[in-house]
Amino acid sequence: MKQITMIIGVAISSSLLFSCGASKELKAENERLNSVITANESTIKSLTKDAEDCNKLKAVLSEKIDNINKGLAERGTSMQKIQEKAQNAVAKLEEAGATVTYKDGLVYINYENDFFFSPNSSVIAAKGREALNTIAEVMRDNPGVTTTVVGNTDSVVAKGTNDNWSLSTERANAVVRILHNTYNINPARLTAAGRAEYNPKASNTTEEGRKKNRRIEIIINPELSRIWELAK
Repeated sequence: MKQITMIIGVAISSSLLFSCGASKELKAENERLNSVITANESTIKSLTKDAEDCNKLKAVLSEKIDNINKGLAERGTSMQKIQEKAQNAVAKLEEAGATVTYKDGLVYINYENDFFFSPNSSVIAAKGREALNTIAEVMRDNPGVTTTVVGNTDSVVAKGTNDNWSLSTERANAVVRILHNTYNINPARLTAAGRAEYNPKASNTTEEGRKKNRRIEIIINPELSRIWELAK
């Protein structure tokens, strides 16, 4: 009888110990799952916030772009309008001896050098001075643009000059001075540069090619240095 009682007692104790161990395992698994759920909830919240921030940023950028476009339109400096206005002036420019092209959103106006200058000279002839009035009109009609004047030469070093850098730069300077001094264009809107023979349009091995390379290039472009101010 005592043996039976002991066996029953051991069985009950083992059962209790087993149940207790299983309970601990279930508790640990439950805690792990809760931890995973908490981590996932945190990730979901973070992703949701990121999405909201992205939408807000998209809205802000969209507003800034709208402001920039409106500002450019109000100032008359959108490239579309500049090109339209320049197109209206093409006939005058071509009559004045220029060729007009559009490239990369900029307006390029080219004059052969002979139109402005005598050989080896940086003094602008009378017809060249008159032709620059058309350039001045384009700038006055488009107050939001700037102009870069670039002098170009052929590969033959001009007599009486140190090098073609000097001649090409001084010729560009002469054009800028006329635009400012004669036609009252704000000098802050003007830039002069010389590229010597290093920007050829044709081969320098023939006289015809050298003539094409001796030229004044006037580049009209929108004033974008303050563009971000328009987005405020």
